[in-house]
Amino acid sequence: MSKLYRMIFLFLSILSSSLIYVLFKQIERYRVVNFSAIIINYIVACIAGFFLSDSNPYSSQIITQKWIPVALVVGTMYIVTFYAIAKSTQKAGVAVTTVASKMSMVFPIVFSIWYDANDMLSTLKLVGILLALIAVFLTVFKKSDRAFDSRTIMLPAFLFIAMGIVDSFVKYAQSEFISDDLAPTFSAVVFASSLMAGLLILPFNKPALKSIIKLKTWVLGALLGLANFGSLYFLIRALNHININIHQQLASSAVLGINNIGIVVLSVIIGFLAYKERPTLINWAGIALSGVAIVVLAMSNIYG
Repeated sequence: MSKLYRMIFLFLSILSSSLIYVLFKQIERYRVVNFSAIIINYIVACIAGFFLSDSNPYSSQIITQKWIPVALVVGTMYIVTFYAIAKSTQKAGVAVTTVASKMSMVFPIVFSIWYDANDMLSTLKLVGILLALIAVFLTVFKKSDRAFDSRTIMLPAFLFIAMGIVDSFVKYAQSEFISDDLAPTFSAVVFASSLMAGLLILPFNKPALKSIIKLKTWVLGALLGLANFGSLYFLIRALNHININIHQQLASSAVLGINNIGIVVLSVIIGFLAYKERPTLINWAGIALSGVAIVVLAMSNIYG
């Protein structure tokens, strides 16, 4: 049962993150302004955290918690990386942006191995991590017709570093402060700070102001908020999972690696089934290698 709970939380984290991809596709299809949907997404994510919390996550006592600075940094960086993803996609292309964002998993993995006493680097785990990085690259690789412009590499490079840092902050908060009971509250505060940053920008975005009053914006934004909340909440639950045999948390580096691979593979499969996106032979090879990487990382959690 213990292993089942771990897999359920990990699967729900992967599913939630992959649904974000689907919902952004729908937002594009229904011509909803991205930024207005993002604002509503953060409102709904805050509410979800409020209802799952044992206490009021927005009470004055929360301000005194040690994890508040981390939550504020993570929340602010979330909306910055959302904006960077949109701009990078336009300037550098979908493939380069996806590679940059998913390869950033190396940051929290290295941080976890360095910081977490329960997370040791074994030969098996190192092989799994290297296979995971290669698998991610192959799975999302697409040939581009556009000429290479060195100026466009700045956004993906920023995204690679920024997403790696924010995921490392999440790992730090989870390791130091965030128990299962606190996971909804932490998530709610993270998304509340994202919302505050978004509301400061909203008055300067006229298309978003016009779009935010439309019903379709609220529907898609609300669904995006539930998926976004789930991606953070279930990841923390998976990272917090205790191995009942040794009474310690599972190695986060393996969990993070499997989570990122799973998101990439499931997103590609959804794109193939729902949107008729055609993976190349290289992409299918990446998906196959992803399966091998997941097995190796899972074994590293068992055998060290």
